[in-house]
Amino acid sequence: MTNPELAAARASVPEIADAERKLQAAKELLADAPHAEAPDAAREAVIAKAAEDFLSGVAWPTDIGKRAAKAYDEADAALVDRQARQLAVKRAEWAVYEAVELYTEDALAYLGTRLEELLSDARTALETVGSVSTAEAAIEAGAAVVTAWSRLRTLAHDVGNLRTAQWDLLRGPRVPGAGVGGDWTARQWMNKGFGHVRGLHPDEAPEEVRAALRDRRVTVDYLRWIAARDDAYVPVSEDELMGDVAVLTTPVSLSDSGQPADYSPVELPAREYRPSGVYEHSTTPNLDGSQILPAKPKPTATVADPKPRVPTYF
Repeated sequence: MTNPELAAARASVPEIADAERKLQAAKELLADAPHAEAPDAAREAVIAKAAEDFLSGVAWPTDIGKRAAKAYDEADAALVDRQARQLAVKRAEWAVYEAVELYTEDALAYLGTRLEELLSDARTALETVGSVSTAEAAIEAGAAVVTAWSRLRTLAHDVGNLRTAQWDLLRGPRVPGAGVGGDWTARQWMNKGFGHVRGLHPDEAPEEVRAALRDRRVTVDYLRWIAARDDAYVPVSEDELMGDVAVLTTPVSLSDSGQPADYSPVELPAREYRPSGVYEHSTTPNLDGSQILPAKPKPTATVADPKPRVPTYF
């Protein structure tokens, strides 16, 4: 079943929407393709029919060769037509893949705006619902609360579709022809409940909300919790999600004074080097043997006396 929030997000990006329209047109073109029989099979069917009719007493057709050739040509033309339409579908699928790959951030930005709209509606409904937390309690509270409660349930369903669309887009488009499945970098963070509230570790959420995050379910409790915050978000890229996760999961190291340790890079002064010594036996480098050997350099150092050898017996 098509996710309406994912479809709306992709349709909000002109490049993706245009590529998907072309893909749909190509699929319809393929669906209307005439039946394509194998050319050899079509020719053999004409020949077999002629032989069967002859043995049944029918005169042998004088144009059997033309009939067989015509059947072959017609089947071959239909087969080529279908193959051409299949190629159009394949190229359209790759065009959709490339469009989604290039413009995923735009689609995720649309979901971020859509999330703000849904949460705004949820806050309005929650003002009417108040502390009511079950359908039975809503019925007892009156018609206005029942209406607001029903609206909350609808909004929870919409936000659930939005979060599913969020992860589908963050995962990236599936390569045309590739099998379904496989792993991706951010799956572990999705399963742990990241990517819902910026700068908040999922373990800091209330227990009923943590359960919803782990199970990837959007409940009324989840909606009540996230609508009360102003930092709910949709990551616009996997890099943004990973950056948020890194901040929330990197241990804080403390210095001896009890303050967070500063591990920022420190620029050290340039090291001073002593020039190499020039000895009596030194020569000027000469890379070209065809030239005259340069004059020897002026000595600036002498070779130290070797250390006396001390024999050892153990």
